[in-house]
Amino acid sequence: MLNNLIKESIKRHSLEESPKECCGVLVKTKNNLVAFPCHNVSEKPEKHFSIKPTDYLKASSVGEVEAVYHSHNSSNDKFSPNDILNSKSHDLPFVLYCSPKDSFSTFDPKKSKTFWYDKVFKIGETDCYTVVKEYYKDLGIKLEGENNLGNDWYRKNPELIQQLFDLNKNNPDLPIIELPATSNLRKHDVIVFQFIKGTGPNHVAIYLGNGEILHHPRNKFLCIQELNKTLRKTIFKIYRHEQFS
Repeated sequence: MLNNLIKESIKRHSLEESPKECCGVLVKTKNNLVAFPCHNVSEKPEKHFSIKPTDYLKASSVGEVEAVYHSHNSSNDKFSPNDILNSKSHDLPFVLYCSPKDSFSTFDPKKSKTFWYDKVFKIGETDCYTVVKEYYKDLGIKLEGENNLGNDWYRKNPELIQQLFDLNKNNPDLPIIELPATSNLRKHDVIVFQFIKGTGPNHVAIYLGNGEILHHPRNKFLCIQELNKTLRKTIFKIYRHEQFS
């Protein structure tokens, strides 16, 4: 899909739009695949992209849309959860060009339905709570606390997750609401799970909407997964920032 001509077209578009993210689509015509630049109409174009609907219609009239592309002007060369969700919902591959690294990445919803990126679970660096902190950092919200107890933290301090959320809940500059497990979920909610009844909370995830969560299971890769009936039964409580209430 990404031949040299396509890559050069996307690079050129990225340079023209910087510091905004560029965006566009790859269109299959009768003869070849071409990059069709679109306008980024996001309210925060330096951090996000939203393709102008009329541009997409124009591209569709030229040929069949094969993929969506956009750029990052920071060193972040990873697809965001929203990128992946949009790729899956539209059933279209996404292409990302990271200009500082001069690198291309692709996400194909038919081949990569679950995994987000290849960070292996590691306590204190890529564990479930660290994912929550990084997700909220992208939203401009700083959460406190970390796990420095190692892999057997649940033996050393089985109340750790509760303490982490109490730390944030009691911060007057961080308006967090604690909700019961039966509450209706909203996008950006933090879900706390208790996998073994009576043992206390032992896992956390972000609710992305549309019945899906972002989380980092132990000994697995960070992933987006359906919040199925089995997982719903293990919800212990829910935390919501007032900004999203």
